[in-house]
Amino acid sequence: MKKITILFLLGILLFPACQPKYQSDWNSLKEYPVPEWYQDAKFGIFIHWGPYSVPGWSDGSQYAEWYSTMMYRNKAFIKYHEENYGKLGEFGYKDFIPMFKAEKFDADEWSELFKYAGAKYVIPTAEHHDGFSMWDNPYSDWNSVEMGPGFDFIAKMEKSVRKNGMKYGISYHRERHWGFYTNSLNDYKEDSEALPVIQQEIEQMSEAADLYGPFQLTEPFMIDYKARFVELCRIYQPDFMWIDDAPCNSKHPEAPAVDLYMNKYHCEMITDYLNMSEKWGKPVYWNNKKWTRNNYPEGCGVDEKDYLKNNKIRQQIWQSSGGMCHSYGYDRTEESADKYRTVDQLLETMIDVVSKNGNFLLDIGPKPDGTLSPLTIERLKGIGDWMQVNGESIYGTRPFKTFGYDRVRFTQKSNKVYCHFFDSKDKYIVNIKELDYGKIKSVKSLDDSVDVTYVTSDNQLEVKMISNKKLPVYTIEVSL
Repeated sequence: MKKITILFLLGILLFPACQPKYQSDWNSLKEYPVPEWYQDAKFGIFIHWGPYSVPGWSDGSQYAEWYSTMMYRNKAFIKYHEENYGKLGEFGYKDFIPMFKAEKFDADEWSELFKYAGAKYVIPTAEHHDGFSMWDNPYSDWNSVEMGPGFDFIAKMEKSVRKNGMKYGISYHRERHWGFYTNSLNDYKEDSEALPVIQQEIEQMSEAADLYGPFQLTEPFMIDYKARFVELCRIYQPDFMWIDDAPCNSKHPEAPAVDLYMNKYHCEMITDYLNMSEKWGKPVYWNNKKWTRNNYPEGCGVDEKDYLKNNKIRQQIWQSSGGMCHSYGYDRTEESADKYRTVDQLLETMIDVVSKNGNFLLDIGPKPDGTLSPLTIERLKGIGDWMQVNGESIYGTRPFKTFGYDRVRFTQKSNKVYCHFFDSKDKYIVNIKELDYGKIKSVKSLDDSVDVTYVTSDNQLEVKMISNKKLPVYTIEVSL
């Protein structure tokens, strides 16, 4: 309590009474511009890592990072858990924490790999729905400094990511926590109750109440939720804050507590973040997560959803996050090449997103010892091999007049149009009305291993390519 009081007083000193630039209302937040660095970045890495990585298991329909709640309510998860770890009530989620040692974790090894892969920003998870913090959280002892790994993961990643020249973000998922261990999962009503087996664990270990609870959407929970968010911003000065989607998921959006949670506390904490960024002297951004509806009014943050796809160019920038498999966290059931998306598929997804004015946030789920699976490393290196050569067709680009057609996608930058061909052919014909073929000055491959010849007419571009190696995506630069 003393530590928290000091932090509160420090906050008063850091933010004296003055008129802040952004006010706590959605119309004011809509005025915040999309940072140029974010528009130019296009590709980021998302990281889901925590005690849920220890079991690292799913039934194929749920996410592995949801193990902490599914182990208490889903038949397949319960069966797997009791066969491998013991009966519920005797071995609970809290008992995975001492097993989460992260003894082989190397932040620089990760960051250097992400940089090679071509990522321009990295967003690790500070706290998932499970209630365990991966940072030195002054509001709870259930954190990675006091337990488990014994270090501040968010701090180590922040130092390493910035040293490697990438922007640094933080994801914060506590908004779902008040329903995660209760009878109202995916309903998110105000007055939910703890599951009986959770109550049993708390009776056996009273300290567990701080991990699993609270179980109702009360104002004290909202105050604590906001305080943790603001403290993360204050300590690490993130370039991006990623927030999940309980407010928009609640089946009771008109309930007074749900409305207060979203339209007061969420609005206030984002406002605090933006006003802090003014003092830091750097542009930041945040996401506007969507499930059944958006968390916030349109235009407040970047529109986002898991595995989000669009069939047209969107005027407002958007973001699609997704893993190399189904789960975001480590899932041992997916550790086979046939479960992983190939390098070709991942690049095609990224290029498709970018061609429609989006950013691609590729997730990885590290193992509990802090290593990355060989398949994850292989995919990241494969993406990097392509990005090292073709990155200029992605970074800093904007959508062309059309995103493309069939298995072809376009991006553009100043007087250059980039054509991305997803299939390997000896001859490609581009015949879209949006391209002024009479103004074409040159056509070349960005990869030196590909020789290009071309012929133009009034209504099409015919490109022939000869390559001495198979590429995941063939990209040409058309100068106008």
